[in-house]
Amino acid sequence: MTTSAQWQRTLDAVLELAEDIARISPDCADRAMQIVRLIRTCDPPPHRSGAGDFDTDDELEEIEVGIGPLHRNKAPDAV
Repeated sequence: MTTSAQWQRTLDAVLELAEDIARISPDCADRAMQIVRLIRTCDPPPHRSGAGDFDTDDELEEIEVGIGPLHRNKAPDAV
């Protein structure tokens, strides 16, 4: 079972790769930014109290809902 911390790390990695592609290859920038926008609409699965799926390193991440790279307020993507 994937924890929301693992889910968040995966989404963060995809975001980072898409942003790198947009910077490195201007021809692909529009498509890469589409990926970024799609990923930002994804949220990790909601955490249910007492579900027992905490990793030792993600306990605080579970509590601080809405905080993190996918939830930050950013200016619209401009390429």
